[in-house]
Amino acid sequence: RTPVQPAPAPAPVTYAPITLADLANFVPQSASLTSQPRGWTVVNLNTNFIAGASTHVVGGSLFGRSTEVRFTPHGYDWNYGDGGAQTTSVSGARWDALGLREFSPTATSHIYGSEGSFTTSVSVRYGVEYRLGGGGWISVSGEVSSSAITTVVIVQGADTVLAARDCISSRNTQSCN
Repeated sequence: RTPVQPAPAPAPVTYAPITLADLANFVPQSASLTSQPRGWTVVNLNTNFIAGASTHVVGGSLFGRSTEVRFTPHGYDWNYGDGGAQTTSVSGARWDALGLREFSPTATSHIYGSEGSFTTSVSVRYGVEYRLGGGGWISVSGEVSSSAITTVVIVQGADTVLAARDCISSRNTQSCN
């Protein structure tokens, strides 16, 4: 009698890597955009911009399995509305949080060279990771972008006046009118 040969082991199942296209239904949160001073500034002085974006997780289903996708900000593409633009690795911060005086330069500031009304925007580039059913995080190649709602900055000129006296106690002098 011939011995029974064991059945060959099944080949391991391999899956194609998950891509950004597979995760298209998972959308990062919109960032916010603020400026200092808020909504206005002065020609030839620094205007500070801040993007409100942080690492966050979006839940859902992928291939019928419970899935979480984590979005981590990697970069910020700024458009200042006057032809000026820059890319930074930081979201910006308020002058007081940075220990700076108003109108100081920051990594995200911009100087407008003329008066006008300028629509500014920022697009946040996120790195993406996912996990199925609470497992470990797996990186996905590439980045996704999400744009913040635009903000308008009114840029005005300013004149300075030197006064020879204290204008609070001498309101009616020529240099205090």
